[in-house]
Amino acid sequence: MDLRFRNQFIYLYINDMFFKINKMKKNIIDVINSLGETDELFSVGEVDPSEIVKAAKTLGVKFARDFVEYTRKFGSISVGNMELCGIDDEWNCSTVEQTQEMRKLYPNFPKDCYVIENLGIDDAVAVQKSNGKVYQFAEGYEELELLADSLSEYLLAGNKLRDERSEFWKSQSE
Repeated sequence: MDLRFRNQFIYLYINDMFFKINKMKKNIIDVINSLGETDELFSVGEVDPSEIVKAAKTLGVKFARDFVEYTRKFGSISVGNMELCGIDDEWNCSTVEQTQEMRKLYPNFPKDCYVIENLGIDDAVAVQKSNGKVYQFAEGYEELELLADSLSEYLLAGNKLRDERSEFWKSQSE
């Protein structure tokens, strides 16, 4: 193999990896705004920081940084086929209400997680931990399933991730 070709391949590979890393760390506000370019975006609107602190205290959790940024700017959102929970008076879009409901229904619901999306299948929900990682919780499964390393990555995965989950849960319930 020609060394120049090999070095070019490695260089391109490194650039590709760098691009993927930068994409994963994309600002949550930019990601949400970009989703609004392809689908109609509905938002509660800006939330006072004291409401975010109050919600975290109510649940006894520390919200991830990207969740705080998202809720401060948007409250909660609905875009495409997704309703992302946040700080909202509507129970179905309220992280506090959804998390409290899961804790009441399922004693094994992790205390260090909060609900970011009700997946609408067999009480499965997407949850986030303070480190920013997003998981799927479903009753009857012993461990959380890692969905994404950040809220931005979770949103960027979008419909593909939702379709895969939907197919998985359908196959489990047959």
